[in-house]
Amino acid sequence: MLKKIAAGLLAAILILTAVPLQARAEMEYRFTDKGAIETDFAWGKDDIIEAIDFELYGGYPDNTLRLGNNITRAEFAAVLSRVVDVSGEPGPEWYSAVVDGLVKAGVIPDKSGDWDAPITRLEAAKWLGRLARVYNVPVKELTATFTDTTDPDAIYAAQTGLIKGVSAGVLGADQNLNRGQAAVLLLRVARSVDTDLPSDEELIQARQEAIEDINANAADFEARKNVDLTFYEKLPYKRVTKTYFEGEREFMYATRDDGRKNNQTKAEDIRIAEKHNSIAIVVSKMRNDNGAFWISVSRFKKIDGRWMMTQGGIPENRDLKYLKAVGYMR
Repeated sequence: MLKKIAAGLLAAILILTAVPLQARAEMEYRFTDKGAIETDFAWGKDDIIEAIDFELYGGYPDNTLRLGNNITRAEFAAVLSRVVDVSGEPGPEWYSAVVDGLVKAGVIPDKSGDWDAPITRLEAAKWLGRLARVYNVPVKELTATFTDTTDPDAIYAAQTGLIKGVSAGVLGADQNLNRGQAAVLLLRVARSVDTDLPSDEELIQARQEAIEDINANAADFEARKNVDLTFYEKLPYKRVTKTYFEGEREFMYATRDDGRKNNQTKAEDIRIAEKHNSIAIVVSKMRNDNGAFWISVSRFKKIDGRWMMTQGGIPENRDLKYLKAVGYMR
């Protein structure tokens, strides 16, 4: 019954606003093997989609996710560094800077070992336990433990809720961590690190500047009608990631002959639904220059110290909790 009510509310939003849907409500749509999210990782579907939408987790150059593949130590270090937004000194390997940054932060003990080897669930748990100590993640379940490891860092990762076992009390210490499991862990970590929260004013400014960038993209597309991204370097603020605009521009081009114009928009109200050290959810009441009104839910990620919009659009069912959090819905 609640699902039917939620669906009805979303439908009402769309009907009353009469505005075109913003492009690619979920960033995973661009991956050719996205079906695996539903078929093989239904247990973590929502978290995987969120990790992708926040750009905590990306795919390969051939537009695949390969969620069932093992994730290497270097790859896990790279995505973990995105969550806590740290980097170190560059070196000879593509992962040198992220490993150096995590070592200096105290998350990884040292740079030894084969970084192209798969990371085990035990080693991932150790890193997460160290991260929990560094970033003062609160303990949620003091009695949590595993039967297949007594490592204190791995146990602490469980006590703080950053990692769960493959079954009750079993970490699966010797098993390799796959990419789907890693995506779920990443979002869990991002939502647990709250030691250096941004102010609401900082996020509101980031949203306002992101809207100016989106308007610049709309104006550029109306003038040139192509998918070329050279306009990105001319954006007034660069508060929106290039990955977002890649999907947006492709959608705009695909629907260029449907009679809709990409209008200029402004926010009439901006509220913060959720915020952590490196990710945030911002909800806005929007209006375009034709007078159409709608509500938009945007995801922001802190990248190199700046809050960047990674995804946004008309709210989906998964976003209803954010509308309630800001008082737009009961």
